[in-house]
Amino acid sequence: MLNLDPSKLLVIAVVAVILLGPERLPQLARQAGAAWRSFNDFRHRMETEVRSSIPDLPSSAEIARLARSPSALLNHLSSLSPDEPPTSVDPSGNESSVVGAPEGAPTPPIMNPEPVSPVDPGLN
Repeated sequence: MLNLDPSKLLVIAVVAVILLGPERLPQLARQAGAAWRSFNDFRHRMETEVRSSIPDLPSSAEIARLARSPSALLNHLSSLSPDEPPTSVDPSGNESSVVGAPEGAPTPPIMNPEPVSPVDPGLN
């Protein structure tokens, strides 16, 4: 993704000093830090508000883990039903029951949807 090794960071710092000058660089760094802090405070407030209104929401770590593996997310969502306890899914797609779930509880089979024809019959 974004691979910044020390040599690249040094080049960015030198370019920033040349473009902004040593007088404005500390002020810009303070403004960037304040903006980052403000963003993190906003994110924390929003997460707290959402979690208070949706108490069943999985943890942020579990959401991130499911987002990294789309097939695990789809398997997890397809196995949910109103009368079953929620389960957590690891990145390999294996499900494990949450505390309080009965041991060895069977999970419903995952149904594959019908194949969709790429040709629209209305265009003929």
